[in-house]
Amino acid sequence: MARGRLAVRGAGEPGCAMRKHINFKGNMTDRRSKIYCLLPVRLYRPAFFLAITLLAGCNSDLPITPEESKFSASGLSLSAPAVNFEPTFIGRSSSDTVSVEYGDTVDIVLHLHLSDTLHFTLVAGKVKTDFSSADSTVVSLSKKVRQLTLTLTYKPQVADQVDLAVLYLETFRWTDSLKTDREPVGVDSVRLAGVGLGYYLDLETIFIPGGVFPMGQDSVASGGSVAFHDEWNEHQVTVSDFFIGRYEVTNLQYYEFWKEVNSGANPGDTTILGHTPRDTSEIGKWPAVALDKPNFPVIGVSWYDAMAFCDWLSLRTGERYTLPTEAQWEYVARGGQQREFPWSVTDDSTQAGTDSAGAALILVNVRRGNDGYTFTAPVEAFPSGASAFGPLNMAGNVWEWCFDWYDPDYYRSADSSAVWVDPQGSTDPEHEIFKVIRGGSWLDDLVEARCTNRSAIAPVNREINVGFRVVRLP
Repeated sequence: MARGRLAVRGAGEPGCAMRKHINFKGNMTDRRSKIYCLLPVRLYRPAFFLAITLLAGCNSDLPITPEESKFSASGLSLSAPAVNFEPTFIGRSSSDTVSVEYGDTVDIVLHLHLSDTLHFTLVAGKVKTDFSSADSTVVSLSKKVRQLTLTLTYKPQVADQVDLAVLYLETFRWTDSLKTDREPVGVDSVRLAGVGLGYYLDLETIFIPGGVFPMGQDSVASGGSVAFHDEWNEHQVTVSDFFIGRYEVTNLQYYEFWKEVNSGANPGDTTILGHTPRDTSEIGKWPAVALDKPNFPVIGVSWYDAMAFCDWLSLRTGERYTLPTEAQWEYVARGGQQREFPWSVTDDSTQAGTDSAGAALILVNVRRGNDGYTFTAPVEAFPSGASAFGPLNMAGNVWEWCFDWYDPDYYRSADSSAVWVDPQGSTDPEHEIFKVIRGGSWLDDLVEARCTNRSAIAPVNREINVGFRVVRLP
């Protein structure tokens, strides 16, 4: 008769693990009385189910020690009883690892079973586990290493859904020299949880240190073309410290706002819902596009929609969010210097050579830019074209709303030799007609994506190539 004690983990406080000790006895070499650990359904807690299974044939009165236990002979232990994945974009994977330590018992194999193969995948060591044809695998353990790293990957496919799974681990030892029969010598489990949301819970902003920079350009630099007259004259501007979004606001981030401000309304009747983006045949219809293209920039939103998002985000976080002023936007795009494009002083190419694999390094999403996208691109695309401060897609992809009212003569309305401090646009009521947009878009040529280029539309307009990014004030 073999004696043993198995440490079974249960749920406890976050970051903690509880242990219960279960005494048992049984003839482990007798095939008629062999213990088979049935895998519980997803809703059962693995530790509780295992305890019930083992207690059915146990005598808890026998004094035993761990050294005598065949179960503890495998030395199976885990670095974590649970893995909680951070919220992530729909369709984007995130990974974590769990270390499995085991003893030096001869001829031990590890059986792995994953209860949810739709959202979670597994790599055991360096060999990827293929769950497409089976939901379990057997891994031979090395007696030299005595440790195995399991890489778990989570890929959400539905927004606003918490996905749960359990990874079961069971070690076996062969009972005959031909390795045709095996008995269990250890069992444990890892609970997995992940949620498919977006960056709205962790909307990434970059700190921008204040400074002085030359805003606009003079008539000589622009070749005297009247097409650029609203960029004249170049003048010195001081901006204070602030934070700006690394990315343009995404469909899914805006969806979280839209869903909350319209709670209780009929989601099928978009005619009565507030701040609903414009439907487009090119990009898609709202709100389906928010789930189909969650990490693409939201488009078809008015200036008032964008400001409402900022107000909502401020209430949710306790921080002060708003749209960037025209000066803040240009300061970030130019990297505080006289760059014509975010990536260069003079380079008007849409790509910057090739990477180590020979693939073209695309800088910007514009019309005829050969960037691989017919319409908008994901907000994290084209990292090679990022501003010197770090934000992506300051040029191209979508025009971005700014806080200021547009005045074509604003730069010439004051002494060009004076230093402007944190300007917020024209205060003349005569010019409260259009709001500034910056950066160019997928629908425009590269010349429109210049850092100094100014454009404007009515604040009520919802255009298929206009989105926004946020600023957070200290």
